[in-house]
Amino acid sequence: MDIKRKKKEKRIQLLGGLIGICVAVVSLFYFFHVEKSEAEKRMVEIVNYVKVQCSTYTHYNESSESKSLLRAIESARQMSTNIKIETENGGQLSEDFLKENLQTLWVDGIIVLDAEGKTDCEYSTDESLANEITEYLQKDIIMDFAGYEERSYSERFTREDGSFIDIAACARKDAPGIVAIYYYTSPEFARNYTLTIQGLLNGYSIQKDGTIIVADDGIVVASNDESLLGQNTADNIRFLPSSEEGRNRMLWSHAEAEGLLYL
Repeated sequence: MDIKRKKKEKRIQLLGGLIGICVAVVSLFYFFHVEKSEAEKRMVEIVNYVKVQCSTYTHYNESSESKSLLRAIESARQMSTNIKIETENGGQLSEDFLKENLQTLWVDGIIVLDAEGKTDCEYSTDESLANEITEYLQKDIIMDFAGYEERSYSERFTREDGSFIDIAACARKDAPGIVAIYYYTSPEFARNYTLTIQGLLNGYSIQKDGTIIVADDGIVVASNDESLLGQNTADNIRFLPSSEEGRNRMLWSHAEAEGLLYL
């Protein structure tokens, strides 16, 4: 009897142990599934939020740039008119005259070129910038505007130090040639008053939120892991796109690199 009872107790203990193991495995699987679902939900929320903010930041910066360029065009046209009035009233085109207009138009430089692209007169708060911009203005695509009074040219270009220059040019009304003005924005001002995607992503933790990457034409332009900035996504990282294909700027929700899963 004792032997049978002991065997029965062992079977009960074994059965209880198996049931316990099953409960533990089911619990682990359940909690893993719940944690995975929460992580995926969090990932989707982050991706959608960053996508919206990318679009918002881009539209804001483009709107700000457009307003600045329109202002530059108006200043260039006004300068052309002022030069015509000055010369018709017996005045001369001089640095003093340009300096006076530079202050009233709130620009950083005024350059007047003849039809051959040679400088008739110029005044600038920074002579080195004036030389750089004069060379830029002598391109055929800009000098072609000299013969069309109703047309104007404007562009913003970013310099290596992070500063940018807004240029506008139009035909002279007093003689063949063009009148150009420019605004200079320092790197410090550009950093402080331009919305950047990198600034948005700096608030995300890699440990908590995963790695977030924004790529433009295959180059990583923003990430909360700054070591990835500038990398070519085609060469260094394999991505599964979460955004629509064909966009120049794409936000990727998953990336697998060197055996690690990134967000």
